[in-house]
Amino acid sequence: MYTHELTVATAAVRLASLLTKGVQQAVIASSSSTVIKDDKSPVTIGDFAAQAVIINAIQASFPGDAVVGEETADGLDDSFLGQILAAINTARESFAKEYKSEVPLANSQFPLNTIEDVRNTLNLGDYKGGRTGRFWCLDPIDGTKGFLRGEQFAVCLGLVVDGVVQVGCIGCPNLKLAPYGGADIPGHEPMGYIFRAVKGQGAFYNTATLSGAWTPLKVRRLESTAEMATLEGVEKGHSAHGEQDEIKQRLGIARALHLDSQAKYCLLALGLADVYLRLPISLKYQEKIWDHAAGNVIVLEAGGEHTDAIQGVPLDFGEGRTLATKGVIASAGPAKLHDLVVATSRDVIAERK
Repeated sequence: MYTHELTVATAAVRLASLLTKGVQQAVIASSSSTVIKDDKSPVTIGDFAAQAVIINAIQASFPGDAVVGEETADGLDDSFLGQILAAINTARESFAKEYKSEVPLANSQFPLNTIEDVRNTLNLGDYKGGRTGRFWCLDPIDGTKGFLRGEQFAVCLGLVVDGVVQVGCIGCPNLKLAPYGGADIPGHEPMGYIFRAVKGQGAFYNTATLSGAWTPLKVRRLESTAEMATLEGVEKGHSAHGEQDEIKQRLGIARALHLDSQAKYCLLALGLADVYLRLPISLKYQEKIWDHAAGNVIVLEAGGEHTDAIQGVPLDFGEGRTLATKGVIASAGPAKLHDLVVATSRDVIAERK
């Protein structure tokens, strides 16, 4: 089940990984390649181009499917759209030459050849989500600030059916496992790794060139929180770092890894760390579903736990474009240790003044 969806997701995320990796240095060097959204967050040509090629792949293969995408073409002028199209064309040419695709990434019904095609395709990501039916959840560059620093970012795509994530695929173009205590697969260098999962069928990873077999993912099991290592974001504006430090102190956790994006979920699934902490700075903040959908099924299929940070309830992807619950905690388990982390998080948040 979902075999074709997984194949399409993998091909689309591979193309977007190649694209984003290819434009990263040029985007970093040019301020004209980045715009600032109303919420003051940056968005780059890479974000827009990755969203366009992935939605294009979805529409070519599943024309009836909706997409919840992070970006929109609103406010983009023709010049900026032209830069996006140029990045897409360069990536497609390189992809066709170097990394053959098994599925169509465009067809005559859903072209991606003009700036109007780009504009229209980007705006297909405006679905509001919901409890019934199926839709794709897309974050074309998760960790844009990491992308702009030349560090970690991820291309994230999930398929949600009746409020539950069924398929997840994450491309990590800059990821090397050795700095986090892992062993790198030969051939990972061109554009990192791809992680993917289907609900009930396990989670796997491979180099993004797909030059080898898919390797199963499995979280590691520990006996106490003192043995754990946490995964946390780099940006202090994204989560309450001080309170996360308090949780670690109370649980005796001494080691922490800081990196951007859903690559954190991938390291958790690899068994290279044990707890992903994302405490909300404000309880008014609503987590976006595209920040967690793909990672959700990958962590769960690798044997981990994934809940909110206060009640310990599973994340619900059927409430629209945001999560109703507050904060996020993912862990390797077992359930008793995950529950202890959540209880400690709840206590720390309750002590806010």
